[in-house]
Amino acid sequence: MRKIPAIIGLLLAIASTALGQTSFPMITHASPVAVQRGKTVEVTVEGQQNFSGAYQLLISGSGITAEVQSAPPVVSTAKTSDPRPAARSVKIKLSIAADAKLGVREFRIATSLGVSSLGQLFVVDEPVVEEKGVNNTIAQAQAVTIPSVICGRIEATEDVDCYRFAAKQGQALAFEVSSARLQDKIHDLQKHIDPLVVLLDSAGRELAANDDANFADPLLTFTIPKDGDYILQIRDAKYDGDPRWTYAVRATDRPFASHVHPMAGNPGQTMKLAPVGTASAIQPAVSFQAPTQLGFHEVQLDIGGKSTNPVAFYVTPLPVIVEQEPNDAPAQAMRLSIPCAVAGRISQRRDADHFVFRGSKGRALRIEVKARRFGTVMRSGLDSYLEVLSSKGAVLAANDDNIGKDAGVTFTPPTDDDYVVRLRDLNSKGGDSFVYCIEFDWAVPEFSLRVDPGKAMIGPGSSMPWYVIVTRSNGFAGPVEVAIEGLPPGVAASRLTIPATMTQGLVVLTADLSAKVGASMVRVVGKASIKSSDGPERTVLQSSVVSEEIYMPGGGRGRFEADMPAVAVTEPSDILRVDVTPKEISLKPGEEVRLDVTIERRKDYDKSVSLDILLRHLGSVYGNPLPPGVTIVEGKSKTLIGTTSKGHIVLKADATAAPIENVPVSVLAHVSINFVVKISYSSPVIPLSIRK
Repeated sequence: MRKIPAIIGLLLAIASTALGQTSFPMITHASPVAVQRGKTVEVTVEGQQNFSGAYQLLISGSGITAEVQSAPPVVSTAKTSDPRPAARSVKIKLSIAADAKLGVREFRIATSLGVSSLGQLFVVDEPVVEEKGVNNTIAQAQAVTIPSVICGRIEATEDVDCYRFAAKQGQALAFEVSSARLQDKIHDLQKHIDPLVVLLDSAGRELAANDDANFADPLLTFTIPKDGDYILQIRDAKYDGDPRWTYAVRATDRPFASHVHPMAGNPGQTMKLAPVGTASAIQPAVSFQAPTQLGFHEVQLDIGGKSTNPVAFYVTPLPVIVEQEPNDAPAQAMRLSIPCAVAGRISQRRDADHFVFRGSKGRALRIEVKARRFGTVMRSGLDSYLEVLSSKGAVLAANDDNIGKDAGVTFTPPTDDDYVVRLRDLNSKGGDSFVYCIEFDWAVPEFSLRVDPGKAMIGPGSSMPWYVIVTRSNGFAGPVEVAIEGLPPGVAASRLTIPATMTQGLVVLTADLSAKVGASMVRVVGKASIKSSDGPERTVLQSSVVSEEIYMPGGGRGRFEADMPAVAVTEPSDILRVDVTPKEISLKPGEEVRLDVTIERRKDYDKSVSLDILLRHLGSVYGNPLPPGVTIVEGKSKTLIGTTSKGHIVLKADATAAPIENVPVSVLAHVSINFVVKISYSSPVIPLSIRK
């Protein structure tokens, strides 16, 4: 096992005992990480900090009910040393409906101390087999049957897990690993697995192997040459290991499809799909009805009366055209009528697909590839590269990674003319799995939202900040109104409208003094009135994703998009209240104001506190509610208040600051939990205006 450098380990040890007191539980893994639908199973969730008082599982999607196998929360108004032992794990009894949606589910554990960081569970329809005993050699290989989903851990350096199974000549098998993908959103794992699978015969001779197929996760398909026993090995590619590195290997003789072509269709459309994988040898074309909801899906195909594994499919509202060869050169480009979506494939090395459309001067066009997106079900082999060419062959626009590995551009034609779009793989690769959908649509003004951080934990009477970041595109430049739906009883959210001149704003969540311990998933919704240049004004609603906090080696703060914002009422917080004077701020350009801050601590909390208005970590700013032109005067502020309870922050509006009314800001009291984690408590909203 790789060791943490001594100095960092020492700092972590000191921080964990000397800095913080009350922390949310941090999930690192669940065992088994896969659960079979139609079954009731027990899963152990493990991690860091304290799972004591766990009482509820919050899980995305429907079809799963849960019972936490632990005592109900212990609510205490005074804790001198917190007599409860630290619980590093919690057992959960899950009942999975027979029709529960397959695939990865995000979840959080709610405890009386806080709502946890994200964990991930994998819902499957094959029997789940757990690793048992020592299985590090061929002689020790654990016997399994196929089909099944094998769940285990690569728990130590040089750990190699071996599984023995019987197979028949001509049997087409698939071994699909989900491991690295299940670690993407884990809060504090530091290092991640790079799994590799190897297939051996009974004598130990290697027959096949695979490393990276679905991002870092392997996928191996193999046709058995003769009856007999075979060995499947799984390990880290560098022979590293960690007790928190879990995996799920789908080992199946059912028809397997890694991809389909075309991989996009319209809602409810009946169409023919060509599977990629062992299913193609059984049935090269499959009748299929697309889901009715727009967006990314995992679907199962019916091959000879048997269901395949879930495979990625995209539902688009645009008319779908299937790419036709030859289109390898601009002169062979497929003529398109905008708007449309093209479902195609970069079928071989150095293949390039060309499309031509008639552009109108000044009318912007959105061209976006949907194929390979980290953290989603889209796992095409294509790393797309997109170019827009003039009718004479000059490159006018190009893009590599717009979202994930998917290319995209917004192109505004300079003249009325024909334009050619060229799509290829960045590394000139290609093959059956290099499927894509490329959308061509007129660009309309729009926006998206993101919340940072992804969860809030509030004791009675306390407050916490949420930062809402808006990304405007295609000419939208208006205000966005933000609302939070589904808050726990006793929790209220401050009002927020992000002005046209700002890209983010602050919501303060406050729990009543009488609020009871409880938690819920919430929905953060942005609302805006948008007028297109050639259409009527329309009301647009957008749900927010969240920035799940991922702590990197050395203490850096990473962020991974997730879909599960949550709010919890906890036991009394370390900081009961942050009081600020004045209650409102009115500044003239060039003027300063001093904010006097007094914090009220829980009576047993006597550790260090720092003050701020920005959400910062190691010098980087992640949340800034101040209007343009207003900054903190660091040299005149007292923000490191240590074990005292008073400080102050000085704000200044520069001479060019534009007038603005009632922008919500607040003062934060930061409590460090350990070397890399801190929790931010907030004052009530302070309206800030700039008036000439």
